[in-house]
Amino acid sequence: MPDTALVQTAHDLRELIEFEADAIEANCTMTQPVVDAIEKTGLFRLSTPKEVGGLEGDVDTIVAVCEAVSFADGATGWAFTQNTITGSYLSYIDPAYAKTFAAMRAGAGHFAPLGVAHEEKGGYRVSGSWQFASGSGHAEFIGGGALLMRDGAVAPIGENGKLPLVGFFIPADRATLKGNWDTMGLRGTGSYDYEVPEQFVETGATWNITMGYAPHRSGGATFALGPQAYGSIGTSAWAIGVASRALHEIAEIAKAGRTRLGALPLKEQPEFQRNFGFHQTAIEAARIQLLTVYDEAVGVIESDASDAVCGDAVRRTKAHANYIVKQAAKSAITFAWEASGSAGMRNPSRLQRCFRDIHVGAGHQVFDDRGYCEFAKPALGLEPAPF
Repeated sequence: MPDTALVQTAHDLRELIEFEADAIEANCTMTQPVVDAIEKTGLFRLSTPKEVGGLEGDVDTIVAVCEAVSFADGATGWAFTQNTITGSYLSYIDPAYAKTFAAMRAGAGHFAPLGVAHEEKGGYRVSGSWQFASGSGHAEFIGGGALLMRDGAVAPIGENGKLPLVGFFIPADRATLKGNWDTMGLRGTGSYDYEVPEQFVETGATWNITMGYAPHRSGGATFALGPQAYGSIGTSAWAIGVASRALHEIAEIAKAGRTRLGALPLKEQPEFQRNFGFHQTAIEAARIQLLTVYDEAVGVIESDASDAVCGDAVRRTKAHANYIVKQAAKSAITFAWEASGSAGMRNPSRLQRCFRDIHVGAGHQVFDDRGYCEFAKPALGLEPAPF
């Protein structure tokens, strides 16, 4: 069951976020009043382990909170969700170091292996350039993913076929944000490119990513889903929140009397009613689907099932997350925008913003149709990819 107090706290932010949404879009990052309000609630630490200073919300709470913030504004919801996901990665580093970062306002980063980490005594010398650090405009710590280097060369690939990768965290003032975020949708997310000049990072502030899996060192079984699968909980909830807002907006447009000369008012047209009801049902089903699949995966992990069984459960979450975002949510939002006519074309328009946001957000690399393929392989007698 979700933590009702945290969920209500998220709903209480709606009025402020809606008021600031135009400024957030214009500035391409969260405004200070919204940052301060979220920080005051403690919600930036929604997915950070309790033992290092976080709230460690369960799956139901993460879904409800991220959906509520995203309903208020898609860009704010995306940036907030990515901040919380970065906080979840603190579960994979030394708890003593995790406590230091968890005490900071929020984290951001991009953990694909776009940098290098030269192994040295006591840690790594890291450097590199990354993109898409959502929520970095207000982050106080930042991280990245890097290829592990030994003796000037990339370390050998492991026996399981996984690349040798290192994730790391540093204070944000030791990275250079390029301030270059300007996009069609998700404009207010502050997803800046950034550079980390060569510097030493102690082992305690790092972890072995090994392409999608990392053993957690603090927190409960949910973190054992691995960075990518865990992160998809909040991001899928983001899509449901934006889709719910789009359906709310088209309902308001229809109730206000949208019509065309010689036609029934939109709200009285049977085809519109059918399609609206269909997408309402699809989004409600997607929410149930998200909660069920992830709660079941966590239950499998808690049961001490074999690695193979746990692997199947995690692959299942990835396939379902892909469906929720790219099929259910994107389809509902597209329907709402197309039905809106000129109301969705003119600025300002919250519905238009939903349309732009989902088309950018659904393009995120974690929502890859390979998720369907990997989920299908065991049933077809094929071996899934090692990551």
